[in-house]
Amino acid sequence: MPRPPRPPRQAFTKRAITFAAQLQKLKDRDLLVADEARALRYLANSSYYRLSGYWAPFLDTVTGQFRAGTTFDDIVNLYRFDKKLRLLCLEAMERLEIAFRTQIIYHFTHATGDTNWYEQLTYFKQSIVLAPGAQTTELQDSQRLQETILGNPSRGFKGELTRAKDKEFIADYYRFYHTPANPPAWMALEVLSFGTLFNLFRLFADTRAKINVAKHFKLHLSVLESWMQSLNVVRNKCAHHERFWDLSIRPLMTNQGDRSGLWLSQPSALTSTNKMYYVLSVLHFLLVQITPKASLCDKVFRLMNDYDLITRQAHTRYMGFPADWQRETMWTQI
Repeated sequence: MPRPPRPPRQAFTKRAITFAAQLQKLKDRDLLVADEARALRYLANSSYYRLSGYWAPFLDTVTGQFRAGTTFDDIVNLYRFDKKLRLLCLEAMERLEIAFRTQIIYHFTHATGDTNWYEQLTYFKQSIVLAPGAQTTELQDSQRLQETILGNPSRGFKGELTRAKDKEFIADYYRFYHTPANPPAWMALEVLSFGTLFNLFRLFADTRAKINVAKHFKLHLSVLESWMQSLNVVRNKCAHHERFWDLSIRPLMTNQGDRSGLWLSQPSALTSTNKMYYVLSVLHFLLVQITPKASLCDKVFRLMNDYDLITRQAHTRYMGFPADWQRETMWTQI
C-alpha cells in the first residue's frame, strides 16, 4: 500500500514563551493546577517540551483539550513513573552487558587462541557480496568495526580504545608493555560501547564460539543476536533520558530455545513483540540466566501499582501488556 503524500512544508513561526505563559497555556486547555509554584518549578527544571510527551494520554483526541479532571500531578506522576522504569531497566542492562561482555571475551579468546583477536580482521566476516537490502558488505562492516575500535590515524580519527587511554588500567598497559601494541581483549573490551560490543559479536566469523555465548543465555544464536540488537536501542533510550514507558521498537524474535529459564507461555500470539511488555520479559529472561533470583518483573509490577497504571489500564493500552499477562509465570512469581 503506497504511503500517503507528505503535507507541504511550511515555515516554523512559533516563538519561545515564559514559564508563566507556558503554565497559563496548559490551564487554558483545562488542566487543573493545584499548586502553581510547584508546576512552575517543574516547567523550569524539566521543560514544557519534555513534559508534553507525557500528557498525550490525558488529551481529548477530538478537541485537543485535557479530559475533565486531569491534573498537573497526573502528568508529573507519569513522568516520574517513566524515570523510575528507565532506572530499573538501566540497572538490568548493566548486569546483562557485563555478562555478555564476559562471555564474548572468554569464548572468543579461547576459540582463537589470540589475546588480541579483536584487532585482527581475519577473525571477522569477509564476504564482499552485498546482501539483499544491505547498504554495505560484511567486509566493509568489519573494516569499519576495526576503525571504530582502533581509530584511523591517517584520517585523524580516534577509536574507542584510543579515547580510553586515560583510564588507569589501559594507561598502565601502555606504560609497562610494548608488545602486543594494544591491550589484550579482557582489557580492551571493557572500554567498548555496547553497540560496538554487539557488532564485535555479530561480525565475528566463528559461529561455534558465538553459539557457546548464546548457550550461556539458553538461547538460539539468531534469537540472541536479535535481542541484543534491540536491547542496544533500549539501553540508548535509557542512557539519554528519552521517554521510555510507551516505546515502540523493531519487533524482537520469539524465544524458541530452552524454556527452563522462565519464558512466556504465549510469546507472540497475544503479545506485541515491539512494546515494553515484551522488552521487559526479554530482559527478565536474560537476567534469570545470570542471577536465578532476579526480580525485574516483580519491581516493575510494584512500580505500576504505585503509579496506578494497572487500574487505569495504561499498561495494556500503551505498554503492550496482553489481557492475561498475570497468568504468565514470570509476572506472577511475586
